[in-house]
Amino acid sequence: MKLTIVAVLYKQKIEESKTFQTLNKAFVTRPNMSAETELVIYDNSPDSQKCTVEENLWGKVQYIHDHRNLGLVTAYNYAFQAAKENGSKWLLLLDHDTELTEEYVEQIASSLDVDTTVAAVVPRIFSEETMISPVVADALRPLKTEKLQAGLQEKPTMAINSGSLIQVSFLKEIDGFNKSFPLDYLDHWLFHEIYARGYKVLVLEASLNHELSVLDYSRVSLERYRSILDTEIYYFKNYKNELLPAYKIQLMKRLLKQVVVVKNKKIAAYTLRRIFSI
Repeated sequence: MKLTIVAVLYKQKIEESKTFQTLNKAFVTRPNMSAETELVIYDNSPDSQKCTVEENLWGKVQYIHDHRNLGLVTAYNYAFQAAKENGSKWLLLLDHDTELTEEYVEQIASSLDVDTTVAAVVPRIFSEETMISPVVADALRPLKTEKLQAGLQEKPTMAINSGSLIQVSFLKEIDGFNKSFPLDYLDHWLFHEIYARGYKVLVLEASLNHELSVLDYSRVSLERYRSILDTEIYYFKNYKNELLPAYKIQLMKRLLKQVVVVKNKKIAAYTLRRIFSI
């Protein structure tokens, strides 16, 4: 059964990426599977690089350099089109800093024939021994809720993009990835659509390590913060409006913290401005 994998890079050499360091190791023991797999490397870095992936291991390898750095959605939609042309049933999403394991690949392989009502198959993701994905989708602070167990999830569930296996038929139904979420909250939107359309998520026993990207106010630019906050507000207003009142309270708490601890007061000023615009 055909599979397309997309791995998105940004300012990192292929050979230095944890994903690519572990990808070949995980797939080399499954030559029949890798021969049926199309690998798309989408590089958002300013400069292109030589593709150092072992091409003879894969059915097909594409290296795409896009200096525009338009986020994840452009890369994912390119891979979605490639998956359709390749006749793939599944699209596997990967970042450049996810450590793959043979156990994970084995469980992914055994999940390729699941029922079409399962739109996504996801591993458990850990960052510094803390489980960060999947989480309860209807919670405002999901990391504070009870950890989900492996198996078919009847209740709305959200997982991070990397490591998620998505049915191509489902992506056809939703016409690919939503361009309103070029980077942030794209995973929230995707898993919201899964349950909104009556599909489910299967959580694997396998776990992966992933470097969690945390907003660091000492390093984030005002422009980047604006992008994050605008997308976050758009998501809650248009897709999770039942949580909007609680979200506004959470945002006011965030503002108070920013006023006290964040040196760049323009960030706090922008939060205040957006609170009154909701």
